[in-house]
Amino acid sequence: MSATTDRAPARSIPSMGVSTGTDMSFGARIALGGLMLLTALLAFAPVAILGPAIGWPASLARPAADQLQLIAAQVDAVRLGYASYLLYSVLLLPACAALLRRWPVGADWHALIMSLLSLSVLARSVGILRWLTAMPQLASQHALADTPGRTLIEMQFQALNSWGGGIGELLGVSLFMGLALTALAWAGWQARWPRWMYLGALGCAMLLYGLAGPLVGVSAKVPTALAVSALSLWLAAMSVSCMRR
Repeated sequence: MSATTDRAPARSIPSMGVSTGTDMSFGARIALGGLMLLTALLAFAPVAILGPAIGWPASLARPAADQLQLIAAQVDAVRLGYASYLLYSVLLLPACAALLRRWPVGADWHALIMSLLSLSVLARSVGILRWLTAMPQLASQHALADTPGRTLIEMQFQALNSWGGGIGELLGVSLFMGLALTALAWAGWQARWPRWMYLGALGCAMLLYGLAGPLVGVSAKVPTALAVSALSLWLAAMSVSCMRR
């Protein structure tokens, strides 16, 4: 009769090995990776559309009167460009779900990451919608108004832009997305992901935090284009890892 002893379950230590992710069929890997890659590439669509049309994103620093004139002259391109940005923002949720299916983490981490990302997407969407609804309307009114009316519309534009930017850019793009990536990096480390994956997520988070300076009364320390591009390149690299066996 053999004796048995109770033993505590072994604790996972990241240095003991590197995870290869969930074993999936070729079709599933291509589908999930393709969704992630599409999302990453869509991040560059606003620049491709709005850049030639209104000089975006540099146009955001111009006076309200100039921005309103640009929007009025290129209203279709503005709507198309920001619609693509909205689609990119919304697709971040299923793209992250795809990533976590291929490279799973603990259930609690999964819930936290998706919750933070949902807040980011919601805030982003609120911020973007101002460019699809209120801003084109203000631009058309500005084109027809007299001088006192234009001054009033420009003040409304500035107020709405500050409010929408605070929600969309500071909370959505910077704070909540940075927190989601920080949680993802920590969870990936615990799940023994390849080092470049969780360090890349953490690096993107640090860049996004650099955009949140106005929340504490200082200017942003990182160019928005740099932070967003880094995130998209990291997501594209993750998509390739998702499609590989």
